[in-house]
Amino acid sequence: MSDATSVSLGGETIKATAAKFTMAAIGFLGTIVFARVLGPTGFGGYYLLFSLVKIADRAVNGWGTAVKKRYSEADAPSGELIGSQGLFTLVWMALAVAVAVVTSSWLVSYTGLPEAPILFVLLLFAVTLFEPLDLIVQARGRVGASMWTDTLRSLLTFPLQLGLILLGLGAAGMAYGLAAATFLTVPVLWYFIRTRPVAPTRETVANLWSYARYSIPNSFLGQAYDRFDIILLGYLLAPAAAGHYEVALKLTVPATFVTMAASSGLMARVSHRHSEGETLGPDISNTLSFTSIIAIPMFFGAVAMPELLVVTLFGDEYAAAAALLVGLAAYQIAKTQAGVLTSVLYGIDRPDINTRISAATLAINIVLGVALTLAYGAIGVVVATAVAETLRYGLSAIVIKRELSSVVLFPRTLGEQVAAGLVMFAVIVPVERAATVDHWYHLLAIVALGAAVYSLTLAAISRKLRVTIRGVVSSSRLEF
Repeated sequence: MSDATSVSLGGETIKATAAKFTMAAIGFLGTIVFARVLGPTGFGGYYLLFSLVKIADRAVNGWGTAVKKRYSEADAPSGELIGSQGLFTLVWMALAVAVAVVTSSWLVSYTGLPEAPILFVLLLFAVTLFEPLDLIVQARGRVGASMWTDTLRSLLTFPLQLGLILLGLGAAGMAYGLAAATFLTVPVLWYFIRTRPVAPTRETVANLWSYARYSIPNSFLGQAYDRFDIILLGYLLAPAAAGHYEVALKLTVPATFVTMAASSGLMARVSHRHSEGETLGPDISNTLSFTSIIAIPMFFGAVAMPELLVVTLFGDEYAAAAALLVGLAAYQIAKTQAGVLTSVLYGIDRPDINTRISAATLAINIVLGVALTLAYGAIGVVVATAVAETLRYGLSAIVIKRELSSVVLFPRTLGEQVAAGLVMFAVIVPVERAATVDHWYHLLAIVALGAAVYSLTLAAISRKLRVTIRGVVSSSRLEF
């Protein structure tokens, strides 16, 4: 039986967000080091390969999402669900190996990596083992455990990648390092599950398929949408353009940490309560109140000093990424809100709606992305993605309001965050223009000033934030 409602959603979100920031610090350090060592072409080639891997693993991820949904329901046949996941993964990997053999020449030419076919299979096997188990841990309500296990993987990944690159493996060292770290952390996830897999019955498979027939295409559509930009840049422009895009994206990734942490637990919580006919509005509204709390100040920071952020951290050869940074920061605001609504639709057993919304937004992204990239270069695909994500949010919001009228889509706290962000912007712009920034620690001082101004301003004007912090700290202390 699921225990997703027996833990504090706020407490698990705090733990998971802390894990995400730890991962970000490790990953960001790796990004700076590897981007400088490999250059835009090698760095971009690795992320082109990884984007293909993340497209190829979507069937397993989609089945895993169905397993997570059913696992989180009352009286779930947990052993059968885990057994079905193992069987599905084995069959999918056999198909993927065959495809990699047939397309090996294309993989090499597209990524620029001679070892691309081997790296593709190795990475795919690693992530298709890790991600479904991670989803099951989340289904049990253990979002903090899920995120901290992923943090352990990051802790292992960086030194392994660095060591292999220093040994002369180049961009391939990044792939080998990630795969090794992923294999090493799979047993940790299993520790939190501790359920013996058994062969699924026909009834269990049918129940899973009723959900997976939507969650699998949703997973494909979602990942194609998320990685479309970098795949398109690699195809229409060059691996170097993909490298510039990835650098700008990495700078904005922390914007999504609260959303990723909260949505993982919210989906399981909504699923369990929906299966028992309980009220859903307060949990969803509270999550929407705080899901953009990092994305909003990051957007204002990107607007204030885009080139300074990119060049100081990555070097002059990545200066072109500055133009992409502001657009991606705006996109992340829409993504943080839309991501919560998408999780809610999964939780209330409406993956079919997510399928239609994902198909529509991907179509818009492809059409606009190709047209604007051909006309304006890399910035065109960023604009297209921001427009498409805003559309995703709008469509999801309409459906959520129709299905769950008690949900508040625009909480007062969101406006307070925008106000605090404007105050931060007004402070750091004159400071940035007056200061001489020659080193990374000069930039860090300005960023720290902005974070302090934003945090203090928001704490002063938002009563809901103060109450929430006290409640989360209290519940987390009890759970630890």
